Amino acid sequence: MGKLSTIASMSRYDQMQYYRTRRKDAYAQMQSLSSQASSLVSVKIAQSQGMGNLAAKIAYQRGVSKTA
Repeated sequence: MGKLSTIASMSRYDQMQYYRTRRKDAYAQMQSLSSQASSLVSVKIAQSQGMGNLAAKIAYQRGVSKTA
């Protein structure tokens, strides 16, 4: 609660600057988290494609071995 009273005692200009800085920092953190999430999604998509390729290869080999 001490933080709010400190902010309330600031001039309007200082409050504006304070909140502007806070928004800028929050936006930078959001961009960082968004980038990390996008990277994780890319890895998971590649992993699932690899598993699909592996499953298709196994199914193909089973089909080939039954006909041989």
